[in-house]
Amino acid sequence: MTKLSSEAVEAINRNALVTVALKRGFNAYLPVCDEGIDLILHSESTNDTRLVQLKGRWTIDRKYIGRNIWIAFPDRGSWYVIPHDSLLELGERHTNTDSWQKGTYSKGSLSKQDLAELQPYRFGSPDPIMDEAAAEA
Repeated sequence: MTKLSSEAVEAINRNALVTVALKRGFNAYLPVCDEGIDLILHSESTNDTRLVQLKGRWTIDRKYIGRNIWIAFPDRGSWYVIPHDSLLELGERHTNTDSWQKGTYSKGSLSKQDLAELQPYRFGSPDPIMDEAAAEA
């Protein structure tokens, strides 16, 4: 099997997130110019708008501080969507690292503590939604 390019992985991840967003009542819009926002999620019924930066894993970055950007990332089949500055507060224990001193910090799989802290921001999994849509087709 051919290794996917980073662009292909990003497209797959974006589509997975959009699948979950649609089920939760959001529509997705792609910005014409990406200046730190990969997509915009908007719920017309609640007027909730989220400016989303798509990541492959839990990530904080100095360039997102104070910009009302939400970080979306997958872990163990579920997507999490959380305001960057809230993620930074949860991740304060990582701000003494060399990586953060250079401006960014990311980590792989979430710990049990991370999963508990992020529970309110668990957006969902695309798999049951795709199964449901296939069954209705």
